[in-house]
Amino acid sequence: MEKLKRIILSRKGFDARAGGSASPIFGDGRIFSIPIPQNHPSPKKYRDLDFYGVSGTELLKEVSAKVKPSDYCHNDPLLNEDIGIFGQAGSSQTELKNNSVGPGDLFLFFGWFKNFSIKGRDMHHLYGWLQIKEIIKGSKAITTYLKEENIAHPHGYGDTSKFLNNTIYIGRKTLEIDNKKVFDRGHGLFKKTHDDLILTEANKTRSRWKLPSKYFLNTKGLFLNRMKWENEKESTIFYKGFGQEFILDIEKNPSVKTWAVNLIKKHG
Repeated sequence: MEKLKRIILSRKGFDARAGGSASPIFGDGRIFSIPIPQNHPSPKKYRDLDFYGVSGTELLKEVSAKVKPSDYCHNDPLLNEDIGIFGQAGSSQTELKNNSVGPGDLFLFFGWFKNFSIKGRDMHHLYGWLQIKEIIKGSKAITTYLKEENIAHPHGYGDTSKFLNNTIYIGRKTLEIDNKKVFDRGHGLFKKTHDDLILTEANKTRSRWKLPSKYFLNTKGLFLNRMKWENEKESTIFYKGFGQEFILDIEKNPSVKTWAVNLIKKHG
């Protein structure tokens, strides 16, 4: 069984350019990441989405989105299905490969969220996870896998030539750390908003992060790409708004693994 060596903070869903709005936090605390639009055919239009009974049309209305229910969306990652799948391509996939992301490693997905009903603040918020079981590379192998499993996913649909370095990550059935099952699902969505899941520091712009010092103090060589501490003693980071994948070295920093596992056990 492969060990957990990397945690990847993966930015997904609506942003200022793609969708033009935050994803919603509803009044009852439920959170929904709205997938970005896609300008060529994909398996789903926004009106086809269903997040545990909330339609894509409802989500767009909640956030006053610029896209229409009849527009195609890049519905990825798939975290509320029997098989968890996340697709990546291009330079972002090269970054994952170059930093030795592989089976056993854990994606924590985050995005831009806001509670529109109370004119809440803009924040970066974790919304789901996927532990890698296997990695499938190349459009031909991806299309074959999805066909065998009877799954529709944008990285294996229609004209896949647009996805350079086309790759999909398949989630484990259960979350396993050091050969022990620690949670009964290897992928999923966090149920409701909670302070634990908010990356943004209180009363700051969404790009100013504060991570819990209990787990992040005394880290060494934690950030393998893009990120660095702004103030390590305060566990603060200024997130630069480019890029999708932010890779953490967990081999040297096991306390961060504890942080991630606790989030999933408590909020998954």
